[in-house]
Amino acid sequence: MVRPSNRTLAIAAAVLIPLAVWGWMQRQARLETQRRAAAAAQLVTGRPVQVRCPGVLRRHFEYDINEGDVRFSADGQPGDVANLAGGPCDGLHRLISEGAALDLSCLQLDACSAQDTRVALGVVVLTHEAVHLSGVMDEALTECRAVQRTPRVAMALGATAQAAAYIQDWQFSVADDRLPDRYQTPGGCKADGS
Repeated sequence: MVRPSNRTLAIAAAVLIPLAVWGWMQRQARLETQRRAAAAAQLVTGRPVQVRCPGVLRRHFEYDINEGDVRFSADGQPGDVANLAGGPCDGLHRLISEGAALDLSCLQLDACSAQDTRVALGVVVLTHEAVHLSGVMDEALTECRAVQRTPRVAMALGATAQAAAYIQDWQFSVADDRLPDRYQTPGGCKADGS
């Protein structure tokens, strides 16, 4: 067997080492996002839960139909894991990283950049799935309760009280209107979340 030349080895190392470092950094960011999201979800569930975001390979080779999901057992007991799609996870990561520096007033006009909208979507999806993790299966009731809990989750992830209020208002006035009928509460959602 012929040993590759030193030049070939150097070129391979110059390509593979930065790629490995980038992959490691992506993994670390994903794990931190999952850890912080799980802690925020526990404010809703009152019990230990996990949040999972897709890794680099899963993002490129799998397509998520839903922004998030929680599995229930045959007898209606929720699992301990919420799986989130890449977009909501990206939004949560940005909120965790930039927190109070984010100005989300653009949500009032539904005129945000895709990145700012993903921040709001991330909080909304995480809160919705956390309500499922607390044992609620019905989508309309889950969404109604999630709207009430969104500010607390947003602030736990680093949002200011004002940004959290913008996210909640956007969820109630824009995002919820885009959801399928099974997520809609006939007669609206009451202030107490019922």
